[in-house]
Amino acid sequence: MPHIYYLIYAYSQGWSYNQTIHEDPYKRQRQQCLSPYTICDWYNYCREVVVIYYLEKQNQFTGKIGGPGKIVQIDESKFGKRKYNKGRHIEGHWVLGMIEDGSEDLRLEVCPDNIRSAEVLVPLIQRHVAAGTTIYTDCWRAYDCLAEHGYTHKKVSHSDPDNPFVSEDGTHTQRIESQWRAVKRFFRKQNYNNSQSFTDVIVEYLWRRNVEKFKKDPFKEIMRAIKHVY
Repeated sequence: MPHIYYLIYAYSQGWSYNQTIHEDPYKRQRQQCLSPYTICDWYNYCREVVVIYYLEKQNQFTGKIGGPGKIVQIDESKFGKRKYNKGRHIEGHWVLGMIEDGSEDLRLEVCPDNIRSAEVLVPLIQRHVAAGTTIYTDCWRAYDCLAEHGYTHKKVSHSDPDNPFVSEDGTHTQRIESQWRAVKRFFRKQNYNNSQSFTDVIVEYLWRRNVEKFKKDPFKEIMRAIKHVY
């Protein structure tokens, strides 16, 4: 039983498999090292709990971001590896990101089937962003219909040779774009870019980000999640 709590603790700390094996205080007692398969099983279990807990809490207590008089920046980014490690072609997953100005509440959604059409993006935005919000985006054409769905829409052109970052009226997406660096750093560190459970890992990142931002104890939080789910 103690080694189970140890594995849950290791997951909560974001340890790699190798670190979990190396730090194991019970390996002498068992007279063998933890198997990577055992670690994988328990990490997957913990992630499953985190996903259920985080999404339920988000829907129940947090609600939508934005609203009248508020600004939400929206952007998409692709996660994965460059094909043959060179060139601009990247195989992976498109992710939609949304963050309200003045808030730390980041929302991420994986684009189904890697499609970034208005038919896909608008429902994802409506799931997280309240009507009446002023939305800042780049000039991706799928956003052009946002005004038809109860939003005030402003755009910044990244191809503007004079100022590709901020439009004349002050519209920019720099805050949401800056979030991608932290998210992708997490995926590279954990080697998650090719994970079959990519969507779940996105939720895991949001959970870890929330724990860190509010200076919570990650082990206590994962135990709270397990108690809630089971």
